[in-house]
Amino acid sequence: MGGMKLPGKMIPWVGLAGGALAIGFGLGRVTAPPSTSPMGKEGETKREGMEPQEPRSADENIQESADAARRGSALDLLRQTMGMNNPKTRDREMENALSHASLEEVKKALEWASALPEGAAKRALMGKIMERWGQLDGTNAAAYGEKVFAETGNPQLLKDAIRGWGQTDPGGSIQYTQSMSVSDGVKRDISRDLFRDWADRSPQAAAAYAAANAIDVGRGGVMGLIADRWSKQDPQAAANWVMTLPQGKEQQRALDQLVQNWSDLNLQAAADFVSQQPAGSNKDVMVGTLAREVAKQDTAAALQWTSTLSDPNMQSRTALSFMWRSARQDLASAQQMVNSSALSPAAKNAVLSGLTNGFGNRRGFGP
Repeated sequence: MGGMKLPGKMIPWVGLAGGALAIGFGLGRVTAPPSTSPMGKEGETKREGMEPQEPRSADENIQESADAARRGSALDLLRQTMGMNNPKTRDREMENALSHASLEEVKKALEWASALPEGAAKRALMGKIMERWGQLDGTNAAAYGEKVFAETGNPQLLKDAIRGWGQTDPGGSIQYTQSMSVSDGVKRDISRDLFRDWADRSPQAAAAYAAANAIDVGRGGVMGLIADRWSKQDPQAAANWVMTLPQGKEQQRALDQLVQNWSDLNLQAAADFVSQQPAGSNKDVMVGTLAREVAKQDTAAALQWTSTLSDPNMQSRTALSFMWRSARQDLASAQQMVNSSALSPAAKNAVLSGLTNGFGNRRGFGP
């Protein structure tokens, strides 16, 4: 490992590195079909050993009809889906029916669906219609959603419309969201969903937009949100971007998400990255996050990482965030582990006190 070596004994990376699995397929003996005819005397079919065909489900019959009528109108196909009993099958076929629907077809479908009886099927259908409308005509779809929200107090159709809009014009949908006459909480929720979807599709574009536009997405901030989605796809590329962000809380939240997700994908690679960073507050944030991830595999090694934090208070808070699990299983062993660790004396005392007091009152013990 480059830079600071991974403290403690080598962490068992089995499973984390995603080792190759050797899968054996047992092949049964394949016999050739009999040379004799299956027809008995007088042309009667022999039925011995033949299993009766299972009856098709109602959903399969409906889906087959929908497939056969694929060239029909979106509204015809949507009517077919309303008779399906399986919600997953129904929702998938709703999406298929609307995937190539024109704006005119979408409006006809909306008029028809609005008159349906209330229920789960109607809610699912309305959401998918609004999403398709948003893809085709985001401004008017969102305006309709705003109107429904103002009348009913339910923002779901508005969210569906803008989500669809975001798939074809993420920047425009985000700008519109900021101009809506709705509560800040609704704006944050919608903006967060838009950035999450955008970062899943094109993290570089989402990051560039976020850098040029201050958007409130609530907890974690927009940079942390993008770092979260990007690092699940390509942690090294996400790391390169996060390191270019202005120093401060936003960058540190992004670093926290980066190290957490990278550790899930490849703990050793995440540890290498953290080791190579210069000392300072940013590295302390990363070390704290890494220690909590390492603790899932090796508590002693996690304590050694924690001991490298520059602030004793941060050492104690980080250690307590994962040592409570060990204390719950064996308090004496956990105390011994803390005493033998390289934590500062002040941090050791704080952790031992927290473990003892917390374990003495099991209710609420832990984070």
